[in-house]
Amino acid sequence: MSGGVREAVLKKPPLNVPIWKKIVYSVHALGVNMLWQAFNTVAVYFYVTELKVPGVAISAVMVIYGIINAFFNLFAGYISDRTHTRFGRRIPYIALSALPFAASFYLLFSPPSAGHAGLLIYFILFTFLFDLFFTLTALNAGALYPEMYPKEKDRAYVSAFQQVFSIVGMIAGVALSKSLGTTLGWHTMGWVYAGGGLISIYTALMGCFENPENRVQTFRFLEAFKATFNNRLFVIYVGGSFLIQFTTTLFMSVSSFYTKYVIPLDPLQNSLFLGGIFIIAIPISFLWARVSVRISASKAVLLAVILYTVLTALFMIDRNPLMLVIHGFILGVPVAGFMVLLTILLAEVIDHDAKITGSRREGMYFGMNGFIVRLGMSLQYVVMGVFFNVSGYDANVEVQSGGTITGFRILMGGVPILFLAIAFYLMFKYMREVKTTRID
Repeated sequence: MSGGVREAVLKKPPLNVPIWKKIVYSVHALGVNMLWQAFNTVAVYFYVTELKVPGVAISAVMVIYGIINAFFNLFAGYISDRTHTRFGRRIPYIALSALPFAASFYLLFSPPSAGHAGLLIYFILFTFLFDLFFTLTALNAGALYPEMYPKEKDRAYVSAFQQVFSIVGMIAGVALSKSLGTTLGWHTMGWVYAGGGLISIYTALMGCFENPENRVQTFRFLEAFKATFNNRLFVIYVGGSFLIQFTTTLFMSVSSFYTKYVIPLDPLQNSLFLGGIFIIAIPISFLWARVSVRISASKAVLLAVILYTVLTALFMIDRNPLMLVIHGFILGVPVAGFMVLLTILLAEVIDHDAKITGSRREGMYFGMNGFIVRLGMSLQYVVMGVFFNVSGYDANVEVQSGGTITGFRILMGGVPILFLAIAFYLMFKYMREVKTTRID
């Protein structure tokens, strides 16, 4: 990295960041989300249905992996805050982690010929590597956002820009990965996605900068951990965010099974169902940004939770491909809200912490948030593992039993309702707490 580039990335944030820089920075969300959502959507599906690795074994592995990587996420955020290089705290991690992040995704979908035990070990290894480098890339890219954009209006619209690119990545990752994998081959899908993700992340570096004034000595680990959970706003926020993201992640994982066994969709219909969510979310993201500026992000997220709860319940009664595709398009409205608003709320929490501690600890907060979300992934795979074990699911048959079909409907439309009700309560408490603490 040249001296000129170093000066560009290490400087006090300008009062008015050029629009091109906001857009270019936001491009990272495309690659990060494309690879991450493709992994969530089809990795387990690929190994269980295509390679015939036992579903219970995969689910058990994913629970253990989720817990281990949750702790890594936490330590990665802490270390990022304490990193001091001539290139900044966050940017070196992004630059160095992007290539192995993309490569591990490709290798995950290019397994060698092996028996079930060998494939399970291979899956564990490359899932761990993929998540390791995903964390280092995504956490540090996200941690730049509150530092680069301290103004509420800038945050709202940069968040919307990020979500537009996130949505493009999600369309590719969620709506197209299964279709491309089954038509072009999983090896080819992995190669295309890895290349696209790498290009977008390195492009985003041109829009990144860091404020050298934030290079302050932060807490030791246990002190930082304690200080983070002493922030009441964060505790309330992360509880609600955890439950929301649990339900959306569960949806992504179960949707591949739902559209194979409950309401079978051909590749085009499957792309319309999942792609419709994100096609609608693109323009709606800017609407949610305006709503958050007008009424506050904390109030807006309550509206999104209510709408998502109503819509997710409909998976219990969808009966044909047309209903499911229409359902997917409408679901894009609250999903866009979560994507825009949760990022704004976390930045708000970090600002509150900085006022209390006098230290900018974006890495610790993004790491702690990731820690909680990873535990949510483990809970998701516990739920799926129980389902595989008790529902009579058999990967070797094309038509599942009535009990299995009902189980998939409950996973998609019944289980999330309970978690969303608790999330609404916590986000309501957050809104009340914000008024008390007077975050400006």
